[in-house]
Amino acid sequence: MTRCAGARITVLDENFIDILLPSTPGIRRYNMDQHFNSRYGELLAENGLCFLVETFTENGSTTILFDAGLTSEVVLHNARHLGVELNEVEAVVLSHGHPDHFGGINGVLKAIGHPTPVVAHPDAFNPRMIVKPHTTLPMINIGLTREGIRESGGHLMEARGSIPLGPGLRTSGEMETTADFEFEAPAGRLCVHADGRVEADDINDHQVLGIDVEGHGLIVIDPCGHRGVVSSIEHMRALTGTDKLYGVLGGFHTGHPGISANRIENTAKALAAYEPKLVAPMHCSGFPLKKAVADIIPEAFDLVTAGTVITVGDVPADTRVWR
Repeated sequence: MTRCAGARITVLDENFIDILLPSTPGIRRYNMDQHFNSRYGELLAENGLCFLVETFTENGSTTILFDAGLTSEVVLHNARHLGVELNEVEAVVLSHGHPDHFGGINGVLKAIGHPTPVVAHPDAFNPRMIVKPHTTLPMINIGLTREGIRESGGHLMEARGSIPLGPGLRTSGEMETTADFEFEAPAGRLCVHADGRVEADDINDHQVLGIDVEGHGLIVIDPCGHRGVVSSIEHMRALTGTDKLYGVLGGFHTGHPGISANRIENTAKALAAYEPKLVAPMHCSGFPLKKAVADIIPEAFDLVTAGTVITVGDVPADTRVWR
């Protein structure tokens, strides 16, 4: 796999804003300097994820969106204040068919304003529900339709395998859980297949993004951890042929009720064993894992919230104007 020279990741949507976090080398933050300055606006947060991912080589660049947040209103609001021109987006990748990751897709595609490839697993469109003792949430992905994407300017690329998006940049395709402590999952998830079968939802559509940066290593963005973040890292190491992990960020799905202390501890230890430069549990990761990672590898742990811009490798100066 050809590597890129550098990458820039801008968080357009995430569960939290923290204006007290300072900018540090390689991480720029929209913080108190902007929030308390009347020249600027305030960012918004919600239970969703959206990343603007840019990769660079000496011959050019690639710009994609990974996921589309819970609502387009938040994504578009934050993009505007962070100086992001969405019409520069060349493709959108949906990690899976859950509303906190696809919810803003139609509004975002309209804002991009030109025909845009949308990479998604075909199972993302299967009706899925959550059954709890006290309630049933029927068809939680009702807002994700092929027709809606097409009408908004998207051109679907439905794939079960890995898709190369540019030098050093590719999707994972389908993955398997391989770490023995990562098989825990919340109960009550059901999926209705195209042939009418109703069975437990294994969320086979879930996929991650890999960025292979020359001289630095692999960055894995795992938006919701449905296969387990360690299993996702192992999948991407095998897929790219790059063993060195620079960093991992996203939602690791360890914040749900019922996730055991054993899984939290083993996840943190396994992440530490890679000796990464960056580990940023976000979104659905939960406080216990954040604390465990911060305790074990404080030098790599970071809080990444809406408005964070991460740069790795040889990246042109960021000329975007915050407002």
